[in-house]
Amino acid sequence: MAATNCPETPRQRMITMMYLVYTAMLALNVSAEILQSFITVGDSLEVTNNLLLSKTESAYQMFENAYNNNQGKVGPNWEKAKKVRIATKEILDYLDEIKYGVISHTDGKPVAEVKKLIKEQGFNAIEKKDNYDAPTYYFCAGTEDGSAGKAIEIKKKIDAYQEQMLKLCDDRFKPQLKKVQIDTKSMHKNAAGQELNWQMYNFYHTVLAADVVILNKLKSEIENSEYDLINSLYSSISADDFKFDMVKARVIPKSTYVMQGDSYEADVIVAAYDSRSQLRGDVRGQNIVGDSGTLKLKFGAGALGPQKYKGTVYVKRETGEIPYDFEGEYFVAAPSVTISATKMNVFYIGVDNPVSVGAPGVNSKDLVVSISGSNGATIRPDGSGSYIVNVKTQGKCTINAAARIGNKTQNLGSMEFRIKMMPKPTVKIGTYSGGKIAKETLLAMKGFRVDMEGFDFPVQYNVTTYKVMFYAGGDGEAPIQGRGNAFTPEMINKIQKLRRGNRIFIDELRVKGPDGEKAASNQSMVFTIQ
Repeated sequence: MAATNCPETPRQRMITMMYLVYTAMLALNVSAEILQSFITVGDSLEVTNNLLLSKTESAYQMFENAYNNNQGKVGPNWEKAKKVRIATKEILDYLDEIKYGVISHTDGKPVAEVKKLIKEQGFNAIEKKDNYDAPTYYFCAGTEDGSAGKAIEIKKKIDAYQEQMLKLCDDRFKPQLKKVQIDTKSMHKNAAGQELNWQMYNFYHTVLAADVVILNKLKSEIENSEYDLINSLYSSISADDFKFDMVKARVIPKSTYVMQGDSYEADVIVAAYDSRSQLRGDVRGQNIVGDSGTLKLKFGAGALGPQKYKGTVYVKRETGEIPYDFEGEYFVAAPSVTISATKMNVFYIGVDNPVSVGAPGVNSKDLVVSISGSNGATIRPDGSGSYIVNVKTQGKCTINAAARIGNKTQNLGSMEFRIKMMPKPTVKIGTYSGGKIAKETLLAMKGFRVDMEGFDFPVQYNVTTYKVMFYAGGDGEAPIQGRGNAFTPEMINKIQKLRRGNRIFIDELRVKGPDGEKAASNQSMVFTIQ
């Protein structure tokens, strides 16, 4: 340092400046442990925010169910709740974009790449966690009061959102909502006692890791206030709003389609009535007593076809019993089952044969399906309500179906199927199986394809082996052995040299499919170059 009364030399000024920079760096240095703590908190807030979203979504679902039950009463507040949901999602998505944007700006990576890394690794994927210059410029744009940049933009977005929420809020809940909203208008003091506005206090000279935590914290505060507001809107609907102004008896049958010999069962309830009430009913000459607000019906299913019934349920009130009439209907059917092959009316050896098995009025999970007849035949569910049949020997097999009804199993019927070998496939070059062909066509095709002519079952065959002889005048050349669907390089070379009238003889064609290897239906093909 220079003496008090002597001017500093350039060298002394440089040393002084270096010392100040060094001191500042020491002051601003953030330990790895502190940075890792920021990352841990940031990841934890991500988890917390997701849990809050799930919790709030449950509140919306409860609200929507109430609306579906009584649209007239719940409708106005449900419309407000939907606006809250849309506006909140918009600002949460915006804060996420800001979060990924500042990481992208600081680490110098595209936003899409940042999102992918954060999804895979969490916020440990951030490289420049302790950088504060780039984030400060991103949020404050070089201003000394945060009047430009993303920070002031965030503040304006939050202010507009919170003002909108207060307008949607019930007057009685506004003071409570204001308490949980983000305070962006008050001045704050930093560690040095300097007063700063909201954007400078939160985003000026804060390291990137801290910025991520702050943004997640803002999201958490917004989600909490959203949850409180939705519950407020819901609770402001009085209990009376959920009561119906009309009371009617309702019949809830377990099934309106009943097998002959089984029973029809149904519950009769009084809609929107106290479940503690005891009910009494008269139906089909029977006097039935129920409890818990439910009257249970059970009729024998003897006659086939549609059946109707009427009755009266009596509800006890202080002034006496009040009658409510009800009626219902159900259908009694004879046991039946429908069994059909999904693709065709036979089963083929060596492949999966799809089969649909269904019975009117019987849930697929209550069906019991088996197979008998052919040695080694099996049937199994495919997971989508249908079945797969596999057979090993030619002949016939039978699919049997039964239904579990209550505590018993009732046979529904059966159907017999024929079992056949898969037909032999045809080998072709393009659409040609012999005759005249252009040399260019042979070269373009580059080999064989296997065609299951007239067979609609989805099955794949490939050529395994074959021999090719070329006749270019005089005696034929020695045969060339080939494997697979493609011509060998030697064959392609010889085809390129062929002239008009030369012939190609292809023999010993064999193919392989799901039922094993076998000779093709056309083991030989002869082509003449045109």
